[in-house]
Amino acid sequence: MSFENDVKNIFENGIWYHSVNFQNVKSKGTFDYTNLVYELNLPNMKNKTVLDVGCSDGFFSKFFLEELSADSVTGVDFNEYDGSVAFDVIKSREDGYSEKYKTQNDYEKLKNSYLNLDLKDSNKFNLLKKAFELNMIYKTGSIYNLSKIDSHDITFCGSLLEHLRDPITAIEQLYFKTNDYCIIDISNSLKRKFNFFDKPLIKYTGAGGNFYHHSKKAISLIMETVGFKNVDSIKSYKIKIEKYDYKIPHEILIGYK
Repeated sequence: MSFENDVKNIFENGIWYHSVNFQNVKSKGTFDYTNLVYELNLPNMKNKTVLDVGCSDGFFSKFFLEELSADSVTGVDFNEYDGSVAFDVIKSREDGYSEKYKTQNDYEKLKNSYLNLDLKDSNKFNLLKKAFELNMIYKTGSIYNLSKIDSHDITFCGSLLEHLRDPITAIEQLYFKTNDYCIIDISNSLKRKFNFFDKPLIKYTGAGGNFYHHSKKAISLIMETVGFKNVDSIKSYKIKIEKYDYKIPHEILIGYK
C-alpha cells in the first residue's frame, strides 16, 4: 500500500474515540465533533503552546494547531497502547474493563498498515501527527502528576474529569502547568432541574470507571480554590454518542492564571 492508502485503511477500519476526516474518509468515532467543534467558542491560540491532558486520539490537539493557530501541542494520556486499562477503575470491576479495553486495540488487525507508517502501536495521536504533519508530541503520563511536563501557555482537559477519583488533584496539577489560561470540558455535566437551587454538586455514578458527574459550579469552585481567576463558562452543549444515539451534556469552563 501507499502512505495514503495505509492511513485510509486505519481511518476506515480502525477503532477511534473521535471522528476525524482524512481526505474523503471519516473515521467512525464514538463522538463526532467534526462540525460541532466550530461552535464551542474556543479562543484563538495563535503562537501559544498547548498542553492537552487526556488527549486521546489527538482530535482537539489537531484542531488547536490547524484551526486555532496554536504554535505546538503536547498531548498527555495514561494510555500505554498495550491493551491495558487506561483510566482509573475500581478493583472489583477491573477484569471486565480489561476485557473491554483489549477489544479497543486494533493494532493486530491493522498491523501491516501501522508498520508501513512506522508506527509501533495503535496510538492515533501519533497517526494524526504523521498523516497531517503536525507540530505535536505525545507523552504517556497521568494528570495526577505532571511534574515532568513543562509549563505551557494553555492547558486543556476534555471529557476526563468523570473518569477520575480525585478531580481536585487533577485540576491543581493543571494549574501548576498553566501560564495563561486553562480550558476544562466537563462531560456528563450535572445540572439541577431548577436554576435557583444553584449549588456546587458532585454525584457518584455507581459505575466502576465513570466515577462522578460534576456541576459547572462544582468545577468552577475547585478551579478558583486551586488558584485560577475569572473562571467562566464559555459553552454549554450536548453531543451524541454515535453507538447509542443519545446525547450527553457538556460544559466548557475557562480559568486564567
